[in-house]
Amino acid sequence: MKKILSFVFLMFLFFCSKSDSSDVISSEENNSNLPETFGNWSPDFTNQTTNFNQTRTGSKGTNETREITVTGSDEVLLSIESKLLTDINEDGDNFDITSQTITTFTASEGLGSFISSGTTLIKSDINIELKNAGQVDVDITSISTGEVLINANPSDGYRFLGWDGISISTPTSVNPLSMDIESDNNIKANFLNINDPDYSGIGFYADPIYSQIDPNNLYSYLDVFILDAKRYGVDLSYVHEGCANMILDPNFTGAAGASFGGCIDNQVRIKINKTYWEEQFQILMSRPYANPLYSDTTIYGFHLIWHELGHDILNIDHTCNETPNFLNHFAGCGQDSGVNLQYTSDMLWFTDDSKPDTSQQNRGFHTAVSNYYRKVNQVITNQSSTGCDCPLPETCIRTFCSSGWSRTQNWGSETYTTNWCQTLDRINVNYSEEYVGSCPGKNLVFYTNNNELICEGVPL
Repeated sequence: MKKILSFVFLMFLFFCSKSDSSDVISSEENNSNLPETFGNWSPDFTNQTTNFNQTRTGSKGTNETREITVTGSDEVLLSIESKLLTDINEDGDNFDITSQTITTFTASEGLGSFISSGTTLIKSDINIELKNAGQVDVDITSISTGEVLINANPSDGYRFLGWDGISISTPTSVNPLSMDIESDNNIKANFLNINDPDYSGIGFYADPIYSQIDPNNLYSYLDVFILDAKRYGVDLSYVHEGCANMILDPNFTGAAGASFGGCIDNQVRIKINKTYWEEQFQILMSRPYANPLYSDTTIYGFHLIWHELGHDILNIDHTCNETPNFLNHFAGCGQDSGVNLQYTSDMLWFTDDSKPDTSQQNRGFHTAVSNYYRKVNQVITNQSSTGCDCPLPETCIRTFCSSGWSRTQNWGSETYTTNWCQTLDRINVNYSEEYVGSCPGKNLVFYTNNNELICEGVPL
């Protein structure tokens, strides 16, 4: 019986071992026929900003590598400090235009993208000074075009006059003001108290050159005149080398008069009717705010003296233009000319380009000054009032006829003393006269009024 059981047990072990061995061979044969599988690529695309390699390992031990291309695209976001609720450059205002570059990095193989935000920088440092009571706000709706709109809002009881400042070549009353953000800007918003107007520090009064005028010193006008010419590219410094005589004359009958001085530009002689000057001051000081519109170019006879200095130094005669001109005068117009003269004294310091009738091109004070010094749209006097050519030759013999008498004189430069403008003394005139009756000669020139151009009726 024991022998039979041992045999059965051995047979069982034999069949079991055979069956297990067959299963192992079958599995290996099946794996060799299956395709190799791979895990995930590594490393993941997270914050790489340049090309990088990824690898992965297969189920059969195979290693694979691929290059991932990373491309970046920039977008510049423009804003304003007030929107960001922070003073980026800590300059005490929130008007500055900011710039932040946003870069989107995208990986190949469909791995996606991520956004990197750069540092916020100041693109345009906008400094806005407020003169008197008012506020300004900056509209960045059109900032993508490189411009912003700055709007001035006066407080109750105030009026907005206009913008000026370092960054504004021509002061303007256009509101809102369009400003280029490609550079820094320094501007000033000028507001005026309607009931108690004070123009100090505003417009003409704030100009670095015109503000040097001292109404109690007529010679300060001459100094400012020369400085004013310089900023328009005209050098009149030689005038200081000669003689100047500017007086208030109680006996002078015109509003003002300029002596051409025989084309001797550094012999400046200006007479102003003392009574007229003082009366105009009283009118200026008592003029109501709104009557007429604010026109600070009338400051202390500025227009009147610039008119006369234009005659004396620049050798400009009266003009007849419908555009503002310091030398505009009806004496320069023909009879029934129909010209509607525009006087610079009527012009606003703050020009308004938005209205055709008060635009800078048609009625602008600053354009008038530029044309004045550069002698654009002017009538140039090529001869002195004595008929001698300019520049004045040493000898210029002229014959004049008055009341039947022919008088011959030398009006050349050699006859003028160095202080002629103060003394009216002349030498070597070679004076002679002869009674000729009706003075029929064509070469005779009628001469009057002591060689002075009288300017009557020019608005102050």
